[in-house]
Amino acid sequence: MGCIAFAILLRYVIISQVDDDLEIEKNEITAYVSQHGYLPGIIKVHDQYTTYKTIDKPAVTKTKIYTYNAYDSMDHEEVLLRSIQFIVNTNNTYTLINVSKSLESVDELMQTIILITITLILLILIVTFIINRIILRKLWKPFYETLESTQQFNLSDSQPLNFDNTDIDEFRHLNIILNGAFNKAQQDYHSLKEFTENASHELQTPVAVIKSRLDNLIQDENLTQQQSHSVEEAYNALNRLNKLNQSLLLLTKIENGQFSAIKQINLKEKTENKLNQFCELWQGKNIKVQKTLEEANIEMNENLADMLLNNLLGNAVKHNIYNGSVEIHLNQNLFIITNTGLNHPLDENLLFTRFYKTNADSESNGLGLSIVKQICNVSACSIAYSFSAPDKHSFILKW
Repeated sequence: MGCIAFAILLRYVIISQVDDDLEIEKNEITAYVSQHGYLPGIIKVHDQYTTYKTIDKPAVTKTKIYTYNAYDSMDHEEVLLRSIQFIVNTNNTYTLINVSKSLESVDELMQTIILITITLILLILIVTFIINRIILRKLWKPFYETLESTQQFNLSDSQPLNFDNTDIDEFRHLNIILNGAFNKAQQDYHSLKEFTENASHELQTPVAVIKSRLDNLIQDENLTQQQSHSVEEAYNALNRLNKLNQSLLLLTKIENGQFSAIKQINLKEKTENKLNQFCELWQGKNIKVQKTLEEANIEMNENLADMLLNNLLGNAVKHNIYNGSVEIHLNQNLFIITNTGLNHPLDENLLFTRFYKTNADSESNGLGLSIVKQICNVSACSIAYSFSAPDKHSFILKW
């Protein structure tokens, strides 16, 4: 819209200038007639045409300015003309005078001006964009450095978060606030982790004592049937508590980097050994196992590799259905285990979080997949989940 308005305004200004030139021509002719008493001779001028025509005495003598198309006999084409028409009285002889100027040069001038204007605008925009990019990049550099440091920050790291110095007051103030917040969060995280670790360790002794006492009670022949049932329930609850404690201790050890020894592991051989260990569990649910195992090696801690396979295979048994199936595929950098189960997908946002259960009444502590996720985080590999109808749940391990 702005370009259209500019073109219209420019045309109006230029045509107004042509009209002024025509008025000047009129004034010169009328002044010449007043001074000499006759019309001046017609002088041929480029892009200007003058004609005289004798007429009868008009009722009204009025100047008229208009635009029209005319045929140019020299160029053999139609041209657009701007004309002024007026009447001059010389010795009682009335002459209709028409002075015309070509507007072709006006259009060419407009096109040139518009082209130059657009070129200048584009050039200004390009230069402004380049300058802004350079200036803004330099101006916002401290912000992006802060953003990058924030993205790389890990609560489990022992090193505090430090930002580079900057001369910009706003970014310096932002860095101070973020530095305080992140360092406080890191301190709280380490305090909470230390508390969890200590609490888990301290729980081991009383759990072992209670378990020993319950073992003695179970062997007591004087217990009634109701008492035996109550002791058995307490014993099962204690076992779940012990498993939960062991899982939390394992997570803490993984986060603390206590499994730092890394070696190259033949994943095909280890998977085959694990499948042999799970044979009785497969048979217990009449689960059909299909496997496609190719040679594959992975760099990770051997104990963590055992835990990873135990949890994935155990999950495929625990959450499977009777007469279900398990499909295992292994190649050079991919391990996929698929099992039948629920006929709807699991919540991918919560699946690998701690204490997540698909069934609230399940005896699982909800830490198995969380342990798998944590092992992957410290072993340079990734775990993902997918569901395919009607009841296939897949866990994909990549490295």
